[in-house]
Amino acid sequence: MLRKLLLWLPGSVGEAIFLPRARSLYDRLPLLDWRTKRYARSEAKRLVSAISKGVEEFTIVYDTEVIGLGYGSVVNFVAIAKFLNANCVNTNLLFVETSYVPVDPSYDQAGIDQFLATSVLYAREALQDDITEVRTISVSELNVNIHKWSQAYLMFDDFTRNRRPFFRDCFNVFNYLMATTDLQTQDSSLYSPNDFSRLLPQTFRGKQYVTWACRYSTRGGDFGRQTMEVEFVKIYDYLRERFPKCEIVVVSDVVGCDHYTSLAKKLGIGDLRFSKEYFTDFTGDAALVLNSQFFFCFRAGGIGQVALLSKMPFEMMSPVMNEIPWNKGKLTSWQTKVQTFVILKKHQFEENRDSNLEKLGFQQSTDRGGIG
Repeated sequence: MLRKLLLWLPGSVGEAIFLPRARSLYDRLPLLDWRTKRYARSEAKRLVSAISKGVEEFTIVYDTEVIGLGYGSVVNFVAIAKFLNANCVNTNLLFVETSYVPVDPSYDQAGIDQFLATSVLYAREALQDDITEVRTISVSELNVNIHKWSQAYLMFDDFTRNRRPFFRDCFNVFNYLMATTDLQTQDSSLYSPNDFSRLLPQTFRGKQYVTWACRYSTRGGDFGRQTMEVEFVKIYDYLRERFPKCEIVVVSDVVGCDHYTSLAKKLGIGDLRFSKEYFTDFTGDAALVLNSQFFFCFRAGGIGQVALLSKMPFEMMSPVMNEIPWNKGKLTSWQTKVQTFVILKKHQFEENRDSNLEKLGFQQSTDRGGIG
């Protein structure tokens, strides 16, 4: 109701000025995590109820202009679609075309189009093509068909209709879905090596290797999410000692692989491989990660979501963004003893970054998974 009142204000003052302030105020109200978990639980129950009642078609819309260009968000969206696949129901996963992304206006049309093409490819590789339609749509097609999709079942209906971001809730909804389903459905919904095995290069088939996500960006806001030189050396030494017989593959985008290739050469480290030697996009990186024996990340990007929404062994050291931990000991409801997540402060709030790697090897020292 408040949102509608603000949007009725003259000009764009309501949407551009007052609405963001109202959202910011709402987020600072007490019990935000409790309210977020309550909504996620409600949305998960609504979805399960619709499946049990025999609803024949489900639609999930990725509104690119509203959500932005984040592969981590795409991973979460596709995970919910995988749950629908596991329940053998017809699913539409639709990505809305755009020429502008307000949350990151630095992207040009070529960058936006590349993101959409990669997202569609990723979703098609992960989902069952006989019961799933994955494609891009225009804003006009969204407006024309949204009522029809809603009459069947539209995920996050109100948010989608009002073109509001709900990507923050996808992980938490999925977490509840996994907690309440049977083991077979859970295993089919979570990411596994089978999802992208077709893409794995021959050189990695049957080989023992670990993956190490490293983020690097020339965009100023992401500077603190990269792996600094001292951190790079310490993590490399840790992984090499822990996995002496495994190859180590650094996973990043083209810019990141170029940067860390140069850094490794400078440091005299000559036994690393880099993902962009084999793939050009995010989907290939996902294939490498899921087929590896172990995944490690330190303040890295969206590729970590692929491992997080799986049962593969991993050690992650990162802030949580929109993820609400399942309980005090687990980030996800299915977290296993070989999965460790050490929660760090966001880089812009970290005053003592040198201490971040003190829990490196937390998984080994405690012989368990969980949250550090």
